[in-house]
Amino acid sequence: MPFDQQNSSAWSGVIRDIKSVVSGLFSGGRLEPEKQIAIDVLFAMLGVVAGADSIVTTHEAEFVNELMDEIGLGGKGRETAFAAFNRGRRREVDVDSDLTKLLAVYPKGSQEVARVFDSLVRIAAADGRMRPSEKIILEQITVKLGYSEDVLTQRLKQAGF
Repeated sequence: MPFDQQNSSAWSGVIRDIKSVVSGLFSGGRLEPEKQIAIDVLFAMLGVVAGADSIVTTHEAEFVNELMDEIGLGGKGRETAFAAFNRGRRREVDVDSDLTKLLAVYPKGSQEVARVFDSLVRIAAADGRMRPSEKIILEQITVKLGYSEDVLTQRLKQAGF
């Protein structure tokens, strides 16, 4: 299967998985506090990883926009996700603190944490290159989410790195 088709299939899977994590988060314009944390942290971490090499590529931006569309974020939800992504991209977040907030709601080993980890690996792979700065931040986040660096190495190999 050509690389572009493999990437497309992989992205579809990630989006479907993340959609199941955050679907229904926005109802009636109000967001429960734990769901607000999930959106803020997910998109902030996506921004941190995408911006780790100082360049957010069109592939990474497309992934984030597609994700917002797929999970049905509109209005306030989209604003929240975009603001979080931009804070992450500009490194205006405390990665450890944000991940601690996420893990207080969704514990290590939970399906939700696994999907966040998966989406972070895939956004790092979105542009087909892995800069050392991206790998370093992924290693830090991986450990904080409760995974070993060996798991990250295996996932990066699966993604072609």
